[in-house]
Amino acid sequence: MQIGILEPDGFSEIARKRLCGLGPVFDHAGGAIAPFIADKEVLFVRLGHRIDAAFLAGAPRLQALCSPTTGHNHIDLEELAKRHIRLVSLQGESEFLQRIRATPEHTIGLILALLRNYRTAFLDERNDHWDRDRCRGEELFGMPIGIIGFGRVGQRVASYLRAFEAQVSCYDPHVTEVPDWVRRSQTVGDLIAENRVIVLCAGYVPARPVIVDRECVAALGGRYFVNIARGELLDEDALLTSVEKGLLAGCAVDVIRNETGQNDHARWIAVTKQRNVIVTPHIGGATFPSMAATEEFVTEKLLGMFAKDGAGVRRISS
Repeated sequence: MQIGILEPDGFSEIARKRLCGLGPVFDHAGGAIAPFIADKEVLFVRLGHRIDAAFLAGAPRLQALCSPTTGHNHIDLEELAKRHIRLVSLQGESEFLQRIRATPEHTIGLILALLRNYRTAFLDERNDHWDRDRCRGEELFGMPIGIIGFGRVGQRVASYLRAFEAQVSCYDPHVTEVPDWVRRSQTVGDLIAENRVIVLCAGYVPARPVIVDRECVAALGGRYFVNIARGELLDEDALLTSVEKGLLAGCAVDVIRNETGQNDHARWIAVTKQRNVIVTPHIGGATFPSMAATEEFVTEKLLGMFAKDGAGVRRISS
């Protein structure tokens, strides 16, 4: 079995050794992708490629696509199903994911960076003005913060915010119970109206309407907004327009819409010239411990699937 790793930089050596039990493992060293994927039966991808019909047409032998991610907006799931290619990912692996803390930690970092004006406060050769007054900011203590999406990441962020003694609210129609120290909002609009910092942590489901629509974006005026979920969950054009007009107190995004295709990357970079706008390149889960752990978990999941196949168990999708 031919196994390919499309983004091999820092790939877990433990996972690599385990994969060798299935067959030879090859790293994509750059250049054209088509010759690399043409004979592969298993492919590991992160977030650097759009896996669509055009991509999959070049991988006729592919049996399994491994993506150590919870979101699948970089993958055409319908096309995988048509080609009977199994997707091995982290979606639904709640017990394992409780040990993965990189994204919640990054979320707290972005909130702090906005409240404390770190983009202005971090001095360097291009920004050497020693003036604490221009960097005055706000505190987490007592700050009303609303979380959209109260799943694994949202709940962990809330627990961290509680340690800072922030006032935490949430909106999530799919969660039945929340801790007694979390105030529950009935709509996204209510959550925005009741809080000074809004954090988008919801999961992405293809074809669902955006959660933060144009009207909700308009209500963000004078507030701080953080998105560590997916750019597809909100009206990104409306948000960019509001940021360009300087209507928000601060904005930090770790994700943008259609990251692997035609997108507003240039427009986002342009707005970072403003004082309190932060854009990070989807690094929420990008820590050495978390990436190694997720690659190893997905590898074991893959091995388990093929072991079942060998035992005569019916081939099913992940």
